[in-house]
Order: sequence, then C-alpha cells, then structure tokens
Amino acid sequence: MMRQTITVKEAADYIGVSKDTIYNLARHQQIPHVRVGKRILFRSEVLNDWMNQQETESVRTNREN
Repeated sequence: MMRQTITVKEAADYIGVSKDTIYNLARHQQIPHVRVGKRILFRSEVLNDWMNQQETESVRTNREN
C-alpha cells in the first residue's frame, strides 16, 4: 500500500522551503495539514492545489497593484 501522506521535511523539500517555514505556516493555519498526535502530515495533491491557489492569488494581487 502506498503512503497517502508526507512529512514536514518531505513537504519542505517538495515546495522548496525550510522545515521552519512549513512549521510556521502550519502553526498559523496557512497551509493545509493534518495533525496525528504530535506529527504534522500533508497530502501532496492537497499541497499542489494549495500552491496553485497561492500562485493565482499572487498573480491577482500583482495585477491590482
């Protein structure tokens, strides 16, 4: 059976940011994640959707300025 989730380190590598950035985003509810006990987990397809949304908002904001 394939894993459905990735860890903080894997999410950081996947997005191209530090683990601290991922922890900070999760702490402030700015990135979709799931807590299982003390662990923070992500689904890569949800991260893809989130990144697409962030990209769209960035383009929209830049056009407004």
